[in-house]
Amino acid sequence: MTHGSLFSGIGGFELGAEWAGIPTLWNCEIEDYQREVLKKNFPHVKQYRDITKTSGLGHVDIISGGFPCQDISVAGKGEGITGKRSGLWTEMHRVIREVRPAYVIIENSPALLYRGFERVLCDLSQSGYNAEWQCIRNSSFGFPHHRERLYVIAYTNEIKLQGNVRVDRCFKPVFKEWTPNSDDGYSCAKRILQMPTCGHIRNGDGFPGWIHRVGSIGNAVNPCVAKYLFECIKEFDRQVETIA
Repeated sequence: MTHGSLFSGIGGFELGAEWAGIPTLWNCEIEDYQREVLKKNFPHVKQYRDITKTSGLGHVDIISGGFPCQDISVAGKGEGITGKRSGLWTEMHRVIREVRPAYVIIENSPALLYRGFERVLCDLSQSGYNAEWQCIRNSSFGFPHHRERLYVIAYTNEIKLQGNVRVDRCFKPVFKEWTPNSDDGYSCAKRILQMPTCGHIRNGDGFPGWIHRVGSIGNAVNPCVAKYLFECIKEFDRQVETIA
């Protein structure tokens, strides 16, 4: 499978895809500092800058994107998905229609559920996609902070029709079930062991570009959660192929 990233930031989805063994072919990010981080960490990935001026992207199996949440978040002005920044969902939807990936991953504030989520679902449905969603916390992956975000996995109607065929005649969701089993690759204990080590960053440490760094991390998708989402898609896709 292959991956393309929109609103890429510093590459949380790219890193999660890499950990899941899925190569990223292209990304799109408008901020200069974040683009430099992407270029350094993913030098072979084709970069695009402005999603409003980007078209003709190469085909990928999965498109991911956390379109801006400033107008959706409870910390914002509450303009919702029609706001100037969060309204960029229309551009992400345009790219999805043009590329026609088998799967789409969307990340945003949980407030999207009551500030425009029906628009997202209707747009996806009109383009031939079904969707499932969950609110997932970083703390569920062993991190010492809450950071709850809404994650959507959408897939084409063709996949849904195949996925509906089960021995027990029941539809099996794309999201894997949480489990306390320490032998499961998605258990909290194993996630903590797989986390890369990092030092504590404090305001007085004198790091250059402090605002850029902290702002980028604050806006980033947790790559451990991203890896989980990609693994969910890989397993679901294997089941669909087996049925087909």
